[in-house]
Amino acid sequence: MHFICSFFAERKDAELERKDAELAEQAALSKQRDAMLEKHVLKLEEKTDEVEKDSEEMGYGFAELKKLAAELEKHSEEMGTRDLKLERLAAKLEHQTKELEKQHSQFQRHFQNMYLSAGKQKKMVTKLEEHCEWMVRRNVKLEAAAVKVGQQAKESEEQKSELKERHEEMEQTEAVGESLSPNQRNMGQSMG
Repeated sequence: MHFICSFFAERKDAELERKDAELAEQAALSKQRDAMLEKHVLKLEEKTDEVEKDSEEMGYGFAELKKLAAELEKHSEEMGTRDLKLERLAAKLEHQTKELEKQHSQFQRHFQNMYLSAGKQKKMVTKLEEHCEWMVRRNVKLEAAAVKVGQQAKESEEQKSELKERHEEMEQTEAVGESLSPNQRNMGQSMG
């Protein structure tokens, strides 16, 4: 269970690092663009100076200066749009990072609960196995007792059968004795 939690944690950490790297890359690109913009401004200022000299000397160049100013303004707007997009992307990545951290936390709690539950289930299985072993031992004892009771019942039936036979013999002997006359009975008693 701990391995699974670690796996998900590493996976989330890797995803966060990747997104942080993207933000850093976008920030570096933004700095490069700012540097390029500054270079263009410097070039424009240089061109402006040259144009002013030339325009003073030649009387024309103002149109070219306007053209360069328009290009600079357009480029500046593009850079601003890109910076705005980068800011939105950074905010979106930050939100996703927070969501991933929340999910990571939930996964950790879930896997900890699963781990604890597995431990409880293992204990229950152990108790059930012990109970089953006890039941098997008890059943063996009960079977032995049942065999013994069966033998006793058989012996009891045999004794009952013997007693019944003796009883029947005694009844026959008495019946024969009653049918004899009193003299014959006395003779039988004297013989016996």
